[in-house]
Amino acid sequence: MEIKNRTIESFLKSRNFSFLLCLFWGYFTFIHIQALLKGFEFIELLWLIYNVTISFLFLIRVSPSVVSMNPFHWAVALITSFSGFFFMVGADSKPILLLTAEVLIVFAILLGIVTAIILDRSYDFLPALRHVKTKCVYQIVRHPMYASSIIIKLGYVLKNPSVYNFALLVAVIILYDRRARFEEDIMSYDDSYVEYIKQVKYRFIPGIY
Repeated sequence: MEIKNRTIESFLKSRNFSFLLCLFWGYFTFIHIQALLKGFEFIELLWLIYNVTISFLFLIRVSPSVVSMNPFHWAVALITSFSGFFFMVGADSKPILLLTAEVLIVFAILLGIVTAIILDRSYDFLPALRHVKTKCVYQIVRHPMYASSIIIKLGYVLKNPSVYNFALLVAVIILYDRRARFEEDIMSYDDSYVEYIKQVKYRFIPGIY
């Protein structure tokens, strides 16, 4: 089901929408600044760098030539982007799991920062046709940004193990897979992306999927 409305489509491609996204992610930047002022934590610093990067990229992003007009695609993008807020604090985890979780989260945030920088002005929120990026981590998997988000949530589940969090993680992974497919459908309007898919066969996990 797609919305046939030129005004909405123009808005989603506009600088105004980019500015709103920049402001929205800027709010998270403010949250992490407040957390750092209360006490330094390395992960909070990484989150601050990550959100500053995302905010800036939204501000300078190139207007997509094609953007998904399917509300379901928008909903999936919204849910996956903010799914971290749905996880709950669970039972105390074992020390080895806590250490593993911290390592995974740090790695994933760094991966997200690197991926965002590679995307540069092609960074976007909704499935849209932008410049095809094939360098660095994009030579390994097609969706390193989504992979980093999944790894972060895996780390959180290891820190807060519970049946609810595990079930939510599974649901989030499924939604990220759907989001990746929606994006690939839009990006496939570009022949170079079709060729890219043939060369890089894995979405999230090298050699597996």
